Amino acid sequence: MKKTHALLNSIAAACLVASGIGATSAQAAEPVVIYQAFQSIQYLPLYVAIDKGIFEKNGLAVQKVTAGSGAAGVAAVIGGHADFSLQDPMTAMLANLKGASLVNVANVVAGVPVWVIAPKDSTVKGVGDLAGKSVSTALPPSTSTYLLQRLISEQKLADVKMNTVQIGTELAPVMAGRSEAAALYMPQAETGLAQGYRIVYAFPKAYPGGYAFSTIDTLSLTVKSKPKMVAAFVKSIGEAEALIQQSHDTAKSVARAEFPSLDPKIVDSAVQRLIDQKIYAATPDISEQAFRNALDLQESIGNIKPGAVTYANGVDNTFAAAASK
Repeated sequence: MKKTHALLNSIAAACLVASGIGATSAQAAEPVVIYQAFQSIQYLPLYVAIDKGIFEKNGLAVQKVTAGSGAAGVAAVIGGHADFSLQDPMTAMLANLKGASLVNVANVVAGVPVWVIAPKDSTVKGVGDLAGKSVSTALPPSTSTYLLQRLISEQKLADVKMNTVQIGTELAPVMAGRSEAAALYMPQAETGLAQGYRIVYAFPKAYPGGYAFSTIDTLSLTVKSKPKMVAAFVKSIGEAEALIQQSHDTAKSVARAEFPSLDPKIVDSAVQRLIDQKIYAATPDISEQAFRNALDLQESIGNIKPGAVTYANGVDNTFAAAASK
């Protein structure tokens, strides 16, 4: 009887220890909130890090919130509602010019995911044919629209009408005959191509040195006060980016789960095109050239004065460099 009692006590003690270990492990996962501008197939590295348990493996319990715009995501970080935000890095830099103190710490979209497409029977065969035509594009502020504006200016295309519509609906005016071409992101571009549209101009090829299109930013104070958390977050993003490059099937599987209302074939081909054209960052590093390319666009349209923003004051690449080793 005494032996049985002792055995039961030992089992009970072991259960208490085990439950204690479980509690400690659960408590060790540091809560982190990230605001994304939109739910976007371009942001797949973030979704892979969440869905495949990479953040959890690195000790983080990450909550993703969709802000509805890049500015709203940055505002959430400034206001203390989020630890990180994901959007155009220049949105954070514009906030800094108004008194904020943000730095970009990881690259997510490292190329320009914008294509100009037109129906296969259209007279628009190349970029020069856009002169005198209507092109549907997203309502500003949108990088796709700014890029299109600069392209029109550089190519000296006359009388191009910008038919601005809600982002994600750029194909509708072309289908309705109100525009001859559309400048759009994925998966809308892939949807058009599946319907027989042709690529008139591919922006990814225009920036062979890379382009910091969408990055993760945080407060400079967070970098100083929570360096281990920032390091774990950036490391997780880097591991997700590596997984996308190593396993295209895994990337497509996560994308299909994140966008269940889309045709799986469209999702798969969109992800493959984004991988093939090096749109997804291979590592979280933000190169000076990639940052400069993004900054040049903002300077060219007058949003940022030359010299007001630099790589040194806009990027902290320390964590990305460590994660890439």
